[in-house]
Amino acid sequence: MSRQKIGCFAALSAFLVFNLGSAYADDILGGSASSQAMWQGGYIGAHGGAGLGTAGSLTTGGTLVGMHGGINFQANQLVGGGELDVTASQIKNNATSENFTQKWMTSGRVRGGFTFGNLLTYGTAGLAVSSMNYTNTYSTDATKIGWVYGGGVEAMVMPRVALRSEFLHYDLGSSSYLNSSAQSVSLDTQSNVFRFGVDYKF
Repeated sequence: MSRQKIGCFAALSAFLVFNLGSAYADDILGGSASSQAMWQGGYIGAHGGAGLGTAGSLTTGGTLVGMHGGINFQANQLVGGGELDVTASQIKNNATSENFTQKWMTSGRVRGGFTFGNLLTYGTAGLAVSSMNYTNTYSTDATKIGWVYGGGVEAMVMPRVALRSEFLHYDLGSSSYLNSSAQSVSLDTQSNVFRFGVDYKF
């Protein structure tokens, strides 16, 4: 799947989720705007999911799992805050002659959104760091700083428990690796990650 198709699919999915959530949150959750959940305060959580991406001309994909934590500030229906996460990844290609693996990623992001009853829709953006390995006779590791942005939806299902679904796009730029001839090659790394998780609010 090309990067353009992945991006279009993700944007369409986010658009549909956000608009359906906004329009039908009361019906889905059985609440009203006046009974909006209080998102104020800190939280920790766990997440898992899958990612698709590219490393140069290589197509990558795989599963991931990690932890996250952050803090929210709420003013009526407006919610803002920040979040940190760390994720172990098996996003990689399936070629036999050359292998690329995105081993782990972490990010620090700001978040901002709106509440609709017990539903929170948000956008997020920030800095990302990822560790990667490229093997083609020679094995080369690289750690790269880049950008991450996306959005998601959270539903407060219990007074201190929320479920989430989100999409994140990682743009990690180019890193240099050694090919089979011991020459330097540059691979631009992009990843589109779909994550599901659970939060516990303090």
